[in-house]
Amino acid sequence: MSTIVCAISGNAAEEPVFAPKTGHIYEKRLIEKQIEAEGKCPVTKEEITKDDLMDIKTNKSVRPRPATATSIPGMLTLLQSEWDALMSETYELKAQLDTSRKQLSHALYQHDAACRVIARLIRERDMARSDNQKLQEQLSHSTPLPGGAVREDAETGLTPEILQKMKELADTLSKTRKRKDFPDLNPLAQLKKFTCVGSHPIHKSTAPGITCVDIHRSDAKRVVTGGMDAQVIVFDAEKEKMQEKLLGHAKKITAVALHPTKDVVLSASQDATVKVWTSSAEWTGPYTCSHTIRKHAGEVSDISIHPLGDYFLSAGLDKSWAVFELESGRCVKHLRELEHGYNCMKWHPDGMILASGTQGGPVQIWDIKEQKVVASLTGHEDAVKTLSFSGNGYHLATGSEDGTVKLWDLRKPLNIQTLQLSAPVNSVAFDSTGQYLSVASDVVQIYNWASKSSMAEAVTLKDHGAAVLGVCFSQHAMSLASVSMDRTLKIFKNA
Repeated sequence: MSTIVCAISGNAAEEPVFAPKTGHIYEKRLIEKQIEAEGKCPVTKEEITKDDLMDIKTNKSVRPRPATATSIPGMLTLLQSEWDALMSETYELKAQLDTSRKQLSHALYQHDAACRVIARLIRERDMARSDNQKLQEQLSHSTPLPGGAVREDAETGLTPEILQKMKELADTLSKTRKRKDFPDLNPLAQLKKFTCVGSHPIHKSTAPGITCVDIHRSDAKRVVTGGMDAQVIVFDAEKEKMQEKLLGHAKKITAVALHPTKDVVLSASQDATVKVWTSSAEWTGPYTCSHTIRKHAGEVSDISIHPLGDYFLSAGLDKSWAVFELESGRCVKHLRELEHGYNCMKWHPDGMILASGTQGGPVQIWDIKEQKVVASLTGHEDAVKTLSFSGNGYHLATGSEDGTVKLWDLRKPLNIQTLQLSAPVNSVAFDSTGQYLSVASDVVQIYNWASKSSMAEAVTLKDHGAAVLGVCFSQHAMSLASVSMDRTLKIFKNA
């Protein structure tokens, strides 16, 4: 009896099938695999399907051993052939894998190149928008000259009318300076019981660190913060939730300020701009950017609102400071090319002098009427990063990278006390009455007046896990807000 041989393997078929289309007999499992893979006969290359196969009834027989496997040398030869075939198939698979890897690498390179081009185009678009906005602001602040020409410098200076309004307000405010009783002030015994009642990670975790904070003068639930993530956050401390996220700055926020009587937020940034955010409804928003100030050539380090509420100042590391109208955003006076760059600058509570902390070390007192330095307070060994006037206007607290806080009596003027801390001082803030002083370094410390010329530590708050960058009291020192590089805003109240 003749043996039915598979057309593919050349061996006797255990389960033979016949394909009328091709006229060949196959081992069923082999031809089905071939059909699933290619759909063609491997011998004739004709297209066939499983339905074209016909089973052949045969008697089951033991598959004969190939002649080459009847001896040990033959078996070794057979194994060698199978090994060679396996190695050849492995090589082909590796070659296909290498080709696939090259194709994938080329595709990834093209994708990366496309992403770089898109990023460059976005940067160029943003720069063009920025330049266009800057030109529009310059044109809006310019004044026409005869013949239709335009003059870019539209500063009016601090006119006699402006100075007169400031002087009248200062005379009114100075009459209240001598108050010594504050019935609504949080007592020292209660302040010593301050504890953290809320910790809020309200800024991005990808750019950790909240750099500055401010609390509304008369409404303790209104809190605004600025962070390394270039965002300004309006926060409701009573409901413990974020009310508004103000986006527009390109780099970290260096200072924020809440207007005492209007629903206005000011923010300064490392991107050399100051933004004025206004809300047409309640303080909870929504806010829109009504003005973007671009007078500085470098980082804007601080902002401060004049007691009138109609003007604010900005100070920068570009050795300049400027005064602006709040309503129009117009620059009233810009002093450039000064001796020092400024880390901080604040209005006196009466609004007729300024205090500025410099990168070089001295604290400068400016007469706003003459716009010149009338006193230079020396003593810090490193850059002055922060300062705060007491509520009565008699004292000034300054903090430096040298780890000291100096208290100055502005009536002398002289340094009446130096507080030594264990880390650089990032922020100091008197409460509205000037009775308490909060200091931010690696921890938060609160001091009170122990005598007419010295302060003593009242409480130390060690709740933050990194350097504390900003502190601020609420009205009557009923609460305290602090922000840190640990990306949290913390609220402290009586236990």
